[in-house]
Amino acid sequence: MKCTPLLFCIGLILFAELVRAVPYIPEDELLAEYNDRLENILGYEKRSCLRRGSSCDHRPHDCCYSSACRCNLWGTNCRCQRAGLFQRWGRK
Repeated sequence: MKCTPLLFCIGLILFAELVRAVPYIPEDELLAEYNDRLENILGYEKRSCLRRGSSCDHRPHDCCYSSACRCNLWGTNCRCQRAGLFQRWGRK
């Protein structure tokens, strides 16, 4: 019986030391680290490019690499298509 309070106190002290040893990381740091890792995963050129054959009426500069937004004579029905020889030269 006399041993029970002593064991309880020792257990309480060990538990307090265990809780104190856990590192605290603020949420802001976790969010910043998550955003940094996400940016590393998603390449800038590949985030939201339009593949060939997709309509590019409202986003003419978002066609994927080696594609260009080409429209008919009236500037409608625009599609991402293979870039011509001279269009590729001007592209970075």
